Amino acid sequence: MDYQSTELFLFDIEGTTTPIEFVHKVLFPYSVQNFQTFFSKNSAEPGFAEELIQYSKNETEYKEEVSNSPGSLSEFCKFLVSKDRKLGILKEIQGRIWKIGYESGELKSSIFKDVPAFLERIQKTGKRAAVYSSGSVEAQILIYKYCEAGDLTRFFENYFDTAVGGKREANSYTKIAEKLSIHPSSIVFFTDIKEEAEAATKAGIKPIILSRPGNHPQGEHPFPVIENFDGILS
Repeated sequence: MDYQSTELFLFDIEGTTTPIEFVHKVLFPYSVQNFQTFFSKNSAEPGFAEELIQYSKNETEYKEEVSNSPGSLSEFCKFLVSKDRKLGILKEIQGRIWKIGYESGELKSSIFKDVPAFLERIQKTGKRAAVYSSGSVEAQILIYKYCEAGDLTRFFENYFDTAVGGKREANSYTKIAEKLSIHPSSIVFFTDIKEEAEAATKAGIKPIILSRPGNHPQGEHPFPVIENFDGILS
């Protein structure tokens, strides 16, 4: 691929810049351990309980009735995590919990070792970088701010979560290009999921799939596959 014509690199996080293992074995368990405390301390937070209760009515797999008690909300959120639901309110709550963990020093995010150098090259060549992940914008910023390589947030000009739409929907990528005031054909999107690559392609964006340690095998697809960012823009 001719990266020289690329104006902006759009990054997924899990399985792309950050190991899947970190998300599923560190971040998710940390939120699960702290849901009860969070709801006990934030019982008056407007909207949290109401939105979760409303959503629970459509969650046919969950057999318990969800109430606004900290225990009930906590158990329902644990269930949502176990099913890897991409629910906006859940991601927001997790982001709030992770913020406490990062700021206290309990959490430190893992980043693949080739990522900081690639971000440096993007910046030095005058190109742009942004993030699109199912995690909340706050959670995205925390991962890059409190990571083993130091604060990497200076390299990203914008962050997008599912408020723009689902990652397997072409219109989400069209909206991102519009918000960044850039033609889709000038964007390269890095992901580890072929369905996301397919959606980006429909929007005119060029996708590349990362084959990182721990990533899930993808079905047959026509997209370029790389193992790391070494050599890009070198």
